[in-house]
Amino acid sequence: MTADDDFLQFERKLAEAYLHGDRAFVDGLLADDWTSTDYRGRSWTKPDVLALFEPGGPTFSAMKIDVDHVRRLGDVVVVTGRSVSSGRVQDRDLTIIQRYTDVYVKRDGRWRIVTSHGTQIQ
Repeated sequence: MTADDDFLQFERKLAEAYLHGDRAFVDGLLADDWTSTDYRGRSWTKPDVLALFEPGGPTFSAMKIDVDHVRRLGDVVVVTGRSVSSGRVQDRDLTIIQRYTDVYVKRDGRWRIVTSHGTQIQ
């Protein structure tokens, strides 16, 4: 197992956490100051994402992650890939295919995602 495999596992486990409603995993992986720009250009914070796990939030029926590249820069790692997410949001079915970037920083001996970005491709 290479060091890059750790980040492949983080990404896969993150997708599984959304799929299975594992709020605790998402909470532990995202830094408290995490921010993101989603496929529609909206800004998100960690509390915004954690609120998705509340009753009435979206439900995911499928999540697939393909990591293209892991770039290590000391205590910073940039992961790029493609994701396909399907689920139900506000009474409508939705599938989003996007290219994404997650930036990890090592803090207090743990890797945390500090920022993310997604661009819808289909």
